[in-house]
Order: sequence, then structure tokens, then C-alpha cells
Amino acid sequence: MKHYLVVILFSILSCASQAQVPDSFFARNAPGHLNGNLLLAVNGAPVFKESFGWADWQSGARNEAESQFNLASISKIFTSTAILQLEERGKLKLNDPLQRYLPAFPYPGIQLRHLLSHTSGLPDLELFEDLIRKYPDTIISNRNIIPELMQWRKPLAFQPGNKWEYCNLGFELLAMVIEKVSGIGFSAYLDKYIFRPAGMTHTYVKGKKVTSRPVTLHVYPNWYTDQYTTVDSVRRYRYTAYNCSGSVGGSDVFTTTGDLLQFDKAFFSGRLLAKALVEKALTPVVLNNGKPYISDHMDTMQGEGTGSYGLGWEIFQQRGRGKSVGHGGFKYGIATFYFHDLDRCQTIIAFDNGPGDRFGELITSAALLLNHQPPLTISSKKSLARTYGTLLVNEGAESAIATFAKLKSDTAHYYLSEQEMNWLGYDLMYAPFQDHLSLCLETFRLNTLLFPDSFNVYDSYAEILRKSGKLKEAVMMYRESLRLKPDNEGGKAALQEMGKL
Repeated sequence: MKHYLVVILFSILSCASQAQVPDSFFARNAPGHLNGNLLLAVNGAPVFKESFGWADWQSGARNEAESQFNLASISKIFTSTAILQLEERGKLKLNDPLQRYLPAFPYPGIQLRHLLSHTSGLPDLELFEDLIRKYPDTIISNRNIIPELMQWRKPLAFQPGNKWEYCNLGFELLAMVIEKVSGIGFSAYLDKYIFRPAGMTHTYVKGKKVTSRPVTLHVYPNWYTDQYTTVDSVRRYRYTAYNCSGSVGGSDVFTTTGDLLQFDKAFFSGRLLAKALVEKALTPVVLNNGKPYISDHMDTMQGEGTGSYGLGWEIFQQRGRGKSVGHGGFKYGIATFYFHDLDRCQTIIAFDNGPGDRFGELITSAALLLNHQPPLTISSKKSLARTYGTLLVNEGAESAIATFAKLKSDTAHYYLSEQEMNWLGYDLMYAPFQDHLSLCLETFRLNTLLFPDSFNVYDSYAEILRKSGKLKEAVMMYRESLRLKPDNEGGKAALQEMGKL
């Protein structure tokens, strides 16, 4: 593992003149919380660059500077850039209806700009559920989208431009437009007009034959283990990780932190788009009511601020920082984040091919450190729910509860979460091994003792009691959940089905 720490001593007009990042913070806090790569830059020059954890946990291969990660939704920035390049060349207009380029598309009111800004009203991955149910081994590709939309036969969720609602499908349709207008494949277009001009020599779109192997996507398969496994081995993730893995445009650009910095420099220096089009991409979308879309939530970044969306770019407004842009990405087993502070010319690029339990805190701390502010306090506490679940399955209920009682008071090293205990219970409900239901019952029962004022713990316990044939006890738990939350419709429906309402 190599450390790269550089002090930038030069100044560029309108950008921060100096940045120094103490690598001791990341050496102390990243291991165990960040399994991936982190790069911080000022004025396009790295001030911190480091790799943590495993590229492939099973083989013992470590992450390194040239490790290639699936960018997930950061990939949308490249699709947006390609569309804007084609507009710059006069090949299309953002106000053009999608049907002009894809005549079989069944919704005439949707324009290219609606797809770029997530304001189309189209469905997302739920579009393919019936197809996958019928043909479980199908891998969805871009060519499946329009035939499935034609069979969908449902109205749009809202009139295009009325609302903002995240939609991967829109960017997959835009990839098809790029191919139609340019006359070459999507991967070939990005390679010719974006990757090579930007100097991105380690970047490609999924499906292209490459000799390198990207990092493995790691997850905890359930809450009763503390060992990594690969995403493709976990059945619950099959729909997104396998069935919906064949489309491009909204995801599946693979790159390194260094190559993404190359894009960052090329984009903001005007080498890929004219300045006016860069500004257009980074301007918040205005809805049909004349108001810009603004959210009180920022992707990944913590603290006070608002989020909005331009044309393929997330936009951040933070108190004391002004406007920043970038994008986050997530797939099971991968978290990615790209952030560019426009006023200070600071760039943060972070990839994580593990659970990423402190991903947002570490990134927010990186931004604070770049601006000579104290970082967040990164908790190193372990999940008591996961510890209990692991012991419950491997050593039995008696050993698990004894250790749980001992560790519960050790708040310096362990934390207890109602939600995590609930997740553990449901994981045990559907576990494949013998006696899983008794362990599930034990977990949900314990959660009612730990959080007696929560309606949800009783509702969940009632569900497994009913499933186990313990109907009298189930009715009692459902009634307790309704006492705490009279508008619990799920509890009402269950009691009605049991004839006890």
C-alpha cells in the first residue's frame, strides 16, 4: 500500500490556493470502514491518494491505485456529456421528443431533456419484473426496454416535467439515442469522444473485451454472519446484480480514481464541451411549475445543505461552501462518489467495493479536511445485532443471549439498533438451514423486550408467530402494535384476515 501526500503551493484564479490533508486521519479511520480507493485533488492535482482493503476478499488481492471499479450511477455523467456533445454538433436538440429517434417508443410527450433530468414519469427497473418472473435467466439489455414499455400499457407516473423522480431507464434510452444519432455503438462513442480525449486509458463500458479484471463486489449476505461474500452468490440480489445487469447508459462504466480525475480536468477545462453547455448541465432542472427541483437531502454528503439535479449531474448547495456538483453511485456491493467544488476547484473521488458502513462520513470528513476544518468523529463501534446473530446461528441461543447481555453495556465498542435487529429477524425467517424459525422467533421476541415502545417490533414478531402457527400469540402482538400505532394498516389487515379485528 502506497501513500501519496502532496502539499499544493500554487494558486489558480478563483480556486483554493493551498490544501494539506493529514493522511493519519484516513490511516486511523478508513481501515474497516472503507474497502476501496480514495483520491482528493485541488486544481486537478492529487493531494491524497490511497487504497484500502480487498479487491477480491477470497483470493486476498488488495485494492491498488489501478483497481477498476464499476462507477454505478456516476456513469450517467458520461451519457449526459455525450448527448450534449451531439447537441453541440447540431445532431439533436434537448427539446426533441424521444420518438424522433426511437419511433416505437410509446410515450410521445417525453423529450430528451426529461430523460436527462429524471423528470419523465417513466417506470424504472420494476418494468422488467414480469419478464424475469416468466424467464428467470434473462439478462435485460437496452433492446428490451421499448418492447417491455409497449407491453406495460400503464400511464406515466406524472406528466413529463411535473415532478422529479430518479429513473435509470431514461439514461439507458439515451444510450440508444447516442447510437442512433452517431451511427456507432455506445461504448465506441464514449471511447472515441470522451475517454480518449480526456486521457482515460483505464476506462471502459461493460461488455467491451478487456484484459483487466475489475474489483469484486462484496456484501454481507445476511445479518447472521460477519464474513464477506460476493454479490452474485446472494439470491436476494439476483434481480439487480444479474437480471438487470446488461443495459448501459445509466451504469456500468468501469474506471480508476485516477482516470475519473482525468475526466474531471477535461470536463471543467472545456475540452469535452463548450462552456455554455457545461453551465447548462450544471443548472438545476426547472419543473413545469416554474420552480427548480430542490431536495433537503444531499447524496452521500452529510451536514446542512440541499441537493438538486441538472442534466446528468447532482448539484449540492452547502452553507459556507457554495455550489458543488458531481454524482453518487450505488449497486449492491459497490458505492461510488464524485464531488467537485466549483469555487475551490477541489475534487473528491471515492469508490468502495464493500459494505461501506462509514462511506458518507469519510467523504464528508475529506471535504472538511481539504478546507482546514476538523473532520467528523468516525465511530468504530460494532453492530451488536450482527454479533448476536452470528453467535445465535453458530453457538446457539443460550450462548448468544449471554454474550449479548454482556456486550450491551459496552457502549464504547458496540451499538444496538432496532432496525438491524429487525433485519436480522427477517434474514432468519428466510434462512435455508434447519431450525431457522425458532431462531427468528427468539430474535423478534428479544427485540420487543429491547424496544417496547416501538409498534414495529410487535408487528414483525406477530408476523413470524402467525407463520409458525402460533395464532393466539400473533393476535396479541398485532393488537399491541395497533395500540402503539392505531393507523398500522398492515396490522389491521392481518387481524382482519385472521377474523380477529
